[in-house]
Amino acid sequence: MANPNFSDFHNVAFQHLLVKEVADHRLKVLLKHFSFSNECLEEHLPSGELFTKTENREQHGSPVIENEEPLVSKDLFAYPTLTQACTTRLLILEPGSLQEDLKCQLKSVPRLGEHQYEALSYFWGGGGGSGTIIELSGKKIQITANCEAALRRLRHEDEPRLLWVDAICIDQSNDDERSRQVEIMQKIYTGAKRVIIWLGETSAQDSLALSSLKHLKNQVDTTQGHLRLSARLGWYRDKTSGKVFSGGANKSIVGKADYGHLVNLLRREWFRRTWVIQEVASARDAVVICGNESMKWEPFADVYMRLGDVTQFQGEVAHHSLENISAIENARRSRSGPLFMPLFHILVATSFSQCSDPRDKIYAVKGLAKDWEEKKGLETNYKISVETLFRAFAISDSNLNLNLRTLSCISEPTKSRNTPLPSWVPDWRNIENAHPFVRYSDRTKFRASGGMKAEAWHSHDQSILHVRGKWIDWVTVLGSEPTFTKSGAVFEINTDKITELSRSATWLQECEELASNRDRILTSGRQEQLWRTLTCGLTGDGFPAPQHYAEYFQKYMKFMAGSQERFTNYLAEAENSPNGIRGLTEAMNGFETHKYIEASIDRWSSKHRFCITNSGALACVPKATHNGDIICVLFGGEVPYVLRTTGTGRYFVVGECYLHGIMNGESLSYDTEIREFQLV
Repeated sequence: MANPNFSDFHNVAFQHLLVKEVADHRLKVLLKHFSFSNECLEEHLPSGELFTKTENREQHGSPVIENEEPLVSKDLFAYPTLTQACTTRLLILEPGSLQEDLKCQLKSVPRLGEHQYEALSYFWGGGGGSGTIIELSGKKIQITANCEAALRRLRHEDEPRLLWVDAICIDQSNDDERSRQVEIMQKIYTGAKRVIIWLGETSAQDSLALSSLKHLKNQVDTTQGHLRLSARLGWYRDKTSGKVFSGGANKSIVGKADYGHLVNLLRREWFRRTWVIQEVASARDAVVICGNESMKWEPFADVYMRLGDVTQFQGEVAHHSLENISAIENARRSRSGPLFMPLFHILVATSFSQCSDPRDKIYAVKGLAKDWEEKKGLETNYKISVETLFRAFAISDSNLNLNLRTLSCISEPTKSRNTPLPSWVPDWRNIENAHPFVRYSDRTKFRASGGMKAEAWHSHDQSILHVRGKWIDWVTVLGSEPTFTKSGAVFEINTDKITELSRSATWLQECEELASNRDRILTSGRQEQLWRTLTCGLTGDGFPAPQHYAEYFQKYMKFMAGSQERFTNYLAEAENSPNGIRGLTEAMNGFETHKYIEASIDRWSSKHRFCITNSGALACVPKATHNGDIICVLFGGEVPYVLRTTGTGRYFVVGECYLHGIMNGESLSYDTEIREFQLV
């Protein structure tokens, strides 16, 4: 190829200068529109290059963009350093139609309070060909397809829009900047005039779901907020799908609502992100947008929380999404009310949520916790390891609060931790039970160690937790791992569900048989121990169970014994009555009380294993428990704990348990020596 002459260079330089002048003029107009101050003006436009030479971007961790011309280094956007005078950056989304190329400007700002901006809450999406290139401050930058879709939907046709979008406003390749920005993330979302929740592009099913939500919201308004789907017998057929659902009497309440579409909407990735909890909980105002449809967050969340067990028939994904919605609402109310949620409770409540960086299990929510906000603990630092962060939290929480509640948060035994964490440090990536007793300590009133402060200390290398307490009992007979399905929930009636109900009945019968004596007799005293153990002495909301639960429990056990036959008959009846519906037509004495027992069992004993101890007591222990594991009361513990010997005089933590008769400090009077346990 021939060498270019001077005129070629002159033309290229002139074209580059012209492009820059046009970009500068466009930016000045946009800055004037939003009344930006003159501070940080040197950061209006980026300078420098992202790479020192043209390279394959995949080598730098960025996905390769399909159907895009390769970019040279001079075209790529380079983040200028945020000076101490500037708090963060805001994105100016230039006007345009839905299909036009996206053009944006990035502006560093010293004070967010001076600007009326909106903050975006969305699911980033994966890499690998899923991104696109947009223009940012006259240069090019890659964003994910979902971020692009959100910006296109949010763009005005006739005026710019001021936004904060984390993937663009933060230099994600700079760990120091990420750490500083995450520290103020809660303030960023609190300062926004509105938080925009982007669920993605809509489908026909999503449109039906949003229509159902709005219909149910109207039902809530017309019933003065009393709309709830309580336990119902009977059946009805969905006209759209032809499927048969339980709870025929519910059909008249929900009217046009479509259960399946409502639950499918919860399968959107946004609902399981860890970051969205802080983003929405901090919002002054929030709106849910799916494609070109929208709904205010408050009624959206309110309806889903009222639906409750409607999500049961679609499995764990929808259930976990509902857990996140509840966590958001609880955090919102906590921050605006006289009470507040400690960081520990927030971590437990959000344990099902997901994030690409495990350190964000803590960093993404700690801004909501007033206890850590006041103590200024756990500074955001992306240079430390996941294990270092999790260990630091466990040590700090026990030292600051003088209790042992972190021992209640153990990892699922079926999944390998593959980490050097001791058993006394929760691995927040993988918590077995999101509803430990200690999450509800303000309700349960459990005081297994009599309200004593923890007598515990850590070894110098922080590998061993030394704690004093009493060895109370040990496990001798373990029941089967529980299989439990609510009979009073809304679910599709089919052969698989009937089999699940049958397994629930079998498990409950096994527990009853284990509690019986050798003559298979359940004495009145043992009956009392049985219902209190299977409910863990608590209501489904975590309050002490009243005595009349004893009667409720007996009626419920009789009902479950015949549940398989009942629902089999429902299915046969529905198949022979294509246009029929059956509500509460049969006399079922006490059925309305079954929901109370089911709520307790579902929340508590179904997350544990029923067992008999060496002394003959009844207990609910962690699912990972083995015969021979010991039950201890550790000073500073609200509940008893199951430990497993290592064979070297030390112990692994298996988890918390319910042992009937010692939940309120009774074991402190036992003639048992106080000893030191070394937990590894």
